[in-house]
Order: sequence, then structure tokens, then C-alpha cells
Amino acid sequence: MDRKRTASGGAERGRERVACDEYVALSRRRFMAASAAMLAAPACFPRVSLASSYSSAPLDVVVQIYLRGGQDGLSVVVPWNEANYASARPTIRLDGPGGGANAVLDLPGGNTAASPTAPGGQVAFGFHPAMAPLMQAYADGKFLAVQASGLTNTNKSHFDAQRFMEVAKVADPTVGTGWLGRHLATQTTPLNPSGVLRAVGVANGLPISLLGADRAVPIPDLQNATGGSALTNFDSYGLTGTTATKNARRATIDAMHDAFGGTLAASADNTLATIQLLNDIGAANYAHSIPAGNNPADYPTTQLGNALRSSAALIEAQVGVEAIAIDYGGWDTHNNQGDPSASGSISSPNATMFRQIDTLAKALSAFYADIIVGKGRSVCVVVLSEFGRRLGQNGTIGTDHGYGGLMFALGNGIAGGRVLTSWPGLSNAQPATNVDLGVTIDYRDILAEIVSARLGNGGNLGAIFPAYTPTFRGIVS
Repeated sequence: MDRKRTASGGAERGRERVACDEYVALSRRRFMAASAAMLAAPACFPRVSLASSYSSAPLDVVVQIYLRGGQDGLSVVVPWNEANYASARPTIRLDGPGGGANAVLDLPGGNTAASPTAPGGQVAFGFHPAMAPLMQAYADGKFLAVQASGLTNTNKSHFDAQRFMEVAKVADPTVGTGWLGRHLATQTTPLNPSGVLRAVGVANGLPISLLGADRAVPIPDLQNATGGSALTNFDSYGLTGTTATKNARRATIDAMHDAFGGTLAASADNTLATIQLLNDIGAANYAHSIPAGNNPADYPTTQLGNALRSSAALIEAQVGVEAIAIDYGGWDTHNNQGDPSASGSISSPNATMFRQIDTLAKALSAFYADIIVGKGRSVCVVVLSEFGRRLGQNGTIGTDHGYGGLMFALGNGIAGGRVLTSWPGLSNAQPATNVDLGVTIDYRDILAEIVSARLGNGGNLGAIFPAYTPTFRGIVS
């Protein structure tokens, strides 16, 4: 379902709407689901407490970042020497290294692959200029890009493709749990046996990928008492106050026990306990490992930057969180992807793609410098999107729903510093707006290898990825 749309409306305040109708509707549906979840909050919050001690096996915490809308992977990890890439994107293409403002970032190694269509039979990849903050992680060998990867199904509906990917089974509406949920359900030895909060969805409602997990809680983008995002400050859930105030709340809960029985009171108690845990963690006072002031561990004050900063606080608090799922939308770029160089300013209305990539790269870079390098925590980040975009730019200087896409993996246990691909080449079929990049690496291969080698749950891959036998690609070190 690849509907072209006009530039009317407004998916972003003050900017031209670039997304298709289905993506906008899906975003609204997710918001409404989050609202319903909050009205029923006592039922979904578990009983939690700060652990007195933390002892874990050398297993990773997994952080999934879902780029909702369909990221244009050809604009992020660019096959710049493919002639068909350049001719299909006269306005939004990037040039080879050293070519000026629109030049790709030259990668120090691991940036070529066999190609049936590139000159000399070798495609050369470079990073979009906005990926600059991640060059250090790439040079460190901890950042991996996986090109021509994705969902092995040509369904281009946002709703269907996202669901298939998150449940990790294609075209099966009967599956009601997500891959991360099934991982946690089958991982019988938690990282922290005394902890009771195992998973967090930093999204509008619990992401599908976490469905089926025990002790999983959504933390949507709430508005706190000061009008800011609750994701920037766990201390603003309305439960701080004087001892007398807290005692009054305790008395209210005791009264609920007496008046209504244990079930309702326990739900209320669990809700308060969960929120109190977040207050005790205190993300507002979270300090990254490097002194503040123009360094890579300074988190940007974007929604994604706030979410990763909050994730770092959760991980560093060592309360037993094993999986965190974060949504970052805005990738449905049918219109006005913009000059790749952003005309020198990410605030430019012609900088949609630059702005998206810049936000992602800066937030990931801060998380890497802080929690992975600075604090040395065992963490694996995986970044994915429901599909890629078409090869050719369309008539509104954007790209329509495609097929093959891009994944990232980041962590101390990742064998990075390269672009992993089985590159299918880029067809010269016309019109280029009908040409898709093929999928040659099933995204489940990447997830399954992480589950097996980094999360210690290789014995349950058949349950986590039903009816699929993964091929390990050597992505872990």
C-alpha cells in the first residue's frame, strides 16, 4: 500500500506533512492505544522495588530502536558509486567522498561488497553527512550497518509490515506476542533474579515486540506537572512530596484494601511502587560518565535523546531491566526529503532526511560514549525499520515505500566497523520509482544471533522466531 499524498495537512507542527495517510493514521492509532493503556494503568504496572544487590551473568541488555515510517536506507548508508543510484536521484543523491557539501563520509574500512551492477563489480558505501557522530563507534569496531536487510515480504503497508516484523512471523495474524516478549518469557533466569521489572517500552503504549513479556511496563511520552516530557525526568510523576503527603497516599491504599479487597488495592499499590521506582532512579539527576560540556556523551534534548538518556539511567540503576524498546517515528518521507547537506542548517524546511538522521546519530553516539564505553555496561542496541524506500525519487522530491532496508547494531559485543551485506545491485529498470532494493538478509538472522550470542537464549530460537531457521551472519565478536 504505497499511497502518494499531497503536501496539505501537518504531520509535524509548522512543517509540510511528508508522510502517507496510512502512516499518519497508524500514529494516531498508537497514540489512542497509549491513552487507553494509561486509563488502565494499574493493571499493567507490576510490583517493583529497588534491588539491594545486583548480580548478573555476562549477558547484554537489549535496546531496540524502531524507526517507524520506513527509513530510506539508501540515503543513510549510500552506495555512492552505483550509476543507477546517482541517475535515479538527481536532487537527493549524495556524491562520493571529498565531493563537497553533499559528499558521503568516507568509511575507514569494511565499506565495499561485490555488486552485479557497480563499476568493477564492487559497490562502495559511505555514510550520510549527518552520521558523523557515529564515526567513532564505527572506527572502534562497535557499530555495524546491515544493508539490503529487512522483512522478506513485499507487503508495503506500514501496519502489516510493522506487525509482521515485531511478532517475527510473516503474514500470520494469529501470533499475539512479540519476539522480545517471547525471549523474556523463555529466558527463565533473569539478569537480576530479585528484580521484578524486566522490560520497558519507551513508546506510546507497550510495543508489539514486547507483548508476552512478564513484568513489562510502558512509559509513554506523558506530560508532567511542569509541562515537559516525563521521559526527561522520572521525578515528575506526581508522587514526590512531603512525608505527610506520602503517608496520606499510604493511608488511601490501606483504605482501598479494607473497602474493596486486595485486587484493586494491590493494583494501585503496584502502580505507585512502579512509579516510585522511577522516582528513586531519578533520571533528572542521572550523570553520564564523562564530565559535561561539549563531549559525545552529552545527550541531545530531543525525544530520542531523552529516551536513550532515560534508558541509560535504567540500565545504570541495575534494577533488572533486560529489554528496552523505543520508537522513533517520522521516516515516511514521501515529500521533500531535502538537500542531503541540509543547506547548512538542520532547521531548514528542506532538511527532512538530514534532521532525522542527525537526531538518530547524535542520540546513539551519546548512549555509546556514556553507557557502552564510559560505563562499560553489557548492552546491545539494534535499530530497524519496517521497510526501505524506492530507488528513484518521486515527483515531490521524496521516496515511496520500498522493500530492502537497513539495520544497525551497536555494542561492545558487536563485530562492527563494516557494512554487512549480500548486495543485490541496483537495477536500471525504468521508471526508477518502480525499482526496489532486494532483501538478501532476513532481519531475523540479525536478531536471532543477538538472542543466541549476546542474550544467552539460543536454546529457544524456535519459540522466539517460529517457523524460521536463522542464518548466523557473524555479527558478534
